[in-house]
Amino acid sequence: MNDVEKRKQPGWKNIIAWGSGDIFGSGSGTIIGLWMLYFFTQVAGLSPVEAGLIFAIGKLWDAITDPIVAYITDNIRTRFGRRKVFFLFGAPFLIVFGLMFVSGFGFAYYLATYLLFNTMFTVVMTPYCTLPNEMTDDYEIRTKMGSCRLTFGQITAFVVTLVPGLIMSNVEDEAQAFIYIGFLFGFIFTLPWYFIYKYTWEIEPSRLPPQKEVSSIKETLVDLYKEMASTLQIKTFRIHLMMYIGGSVALDIFGALFLHYITFNLNLSAGEGGQILSVMTFMQFFGVLTFTWFALKMGNANAYKIALGLMFVSLAFFAILPNVALDVSEAVFIGAVLIGLARGGIYLIPWVIFNSIPDVDEILTGRRRAGIFSGVMTLGRKICQASAMLIASIGLQCVGFESGAKVQTSETISGVYWLFLIGPTCLATIALFGATLFQLTKQNHKILINEVSRLRNGGAKQDALPHVVTVVEDLTGWEYKYMWGDKKKKNKTYLLHSGSSDKTIVER
Repeated sequence: MNDVEKRKQPGWKNIIAWGSGDIFGSGSGTIIGLWMLYFFTQVAGLSPVEAGLIFAIGKLWDAITDPIVAYITDNIRTRFGRRKVFFLFGAPFLIVFGLMFVSGFGFAYYLATYLLFNTMFTVVMTPYCTLPNEMTDDYEIRTKMGSCRLTFGQITAFVVTLVPGLIMSNVEDEAQAFIYIGFLFGFIFTLPWYFIYKYTWEIEPSRLPPQKEVSSIKETLVDLYKEMASTLQIKTFRIHLMMYIGGSVALDIFGALFLHYITFNLNLSAGEGGQILSVMTFMQFFGVLTFTWFALKMGNANAYKIALGLMFVSLAFFAILPNVALDVSEAVFIGAVLIGLARGGIYLIPWVIFNSIPDVDEILTGRRRAGIFSGVMTLGRKICQASAMLIASIGLQCVGFESGAKVQTSETISGVYWLFLIGPTCLATIALFGATLFQLTKQNHKILINEVSRLRNGGAKQDALPHVVTVVEDLTGWEYKYMWGDKKKKNKTYLLHSGSSDKTIVER
């Protein structure tokens, strides 16, 4: 019996405990996305420029803290572990979420609380994302863990869309209402981490590589950014990023422009647009369940293709909707159902896939580096959100959109229509292309895991079977002779094509 077969496997109690972490991950992001700009400008008294500056500085801060935390969580060793120790430290500080929504302070206060919250988000979510890779090698269990997480996330997104609106409707003083919202959810967001700490585990210490030793802060930072850059040496991870970023930015642009499309192209009110968004968010929950089934039955890449196909269908529906003679106020809900289901799959699949990416890295490097991959993914998601907002805002500016105006020119309305359709379509097409290249199937993953186990137990590389060599080279993008930490440091030779192709590129 090999070490893969001996490992303890997560049961539903463990899967549910881990999945509950997205109560915080999804919930906090949804509230910030829907309410924070309004709070800054309408309640806290900041100018739009000051509010925008806080968000911009926050993204620059993330670019520093995300990889640093990822690097530390891969290399730290404590009696509480190298991942879960961050939950003990970070979870109590999540109450800072409430401090962001206290009015009566100036720019410096809101910048400080926003940066502190972002840091605490990184401290807990970066190691959190590594745990499926640490807890099991089983492809199907990892898929179930990803689905459970997204299910919690979609339910939470619906709740945090609904509850703050109810509080705002029943508390006359908006400043007081935001205090209730902030501290209520700040408290709720801390609760899951007790169960996550208690019912999850990390990889066995015997399987960890030796702890790195560095002599200076400069050397640590240099090593950190080398580690980040080295994640891109993995062919499967590059393709995965193409899928993840393409799909995420497509959905973010869609969301950023949706209310503009609803109000100016369909002549519906913003209130009606809010109802449509609620239906879309509600259907994402069923999308997660549906595409979990697809992923288990036909593989992640095929399930992702179906989700993108459904998104293309919904975009085509929204394209023809303004030009048909029917009651669009009712018909638009059909599009909301379609895009809601698609969103569930497009958000789900990349995070399910991510759980197995460090396995591909391990066979090349001989190291367990899930933390640094988690850091790159977390940072990538934040960059996606910022990029989508930038693309949408620049696009609106280019088509002559006037902020606050109830009536726009016909040229601007036409521009909004094409921005809303073309932006998401182009990005989703990139994601679809990535899905056609993706080869980390259930069967290939099993071959990979078995080969990692064989090498870890002292097996010789020259004894690898031909079909195993082909799979490993397809997934890593490197020749098999460089596996298990034997890749060259200076004169790197790596595959130009997958499979048994003998074409190479030599970097000198």
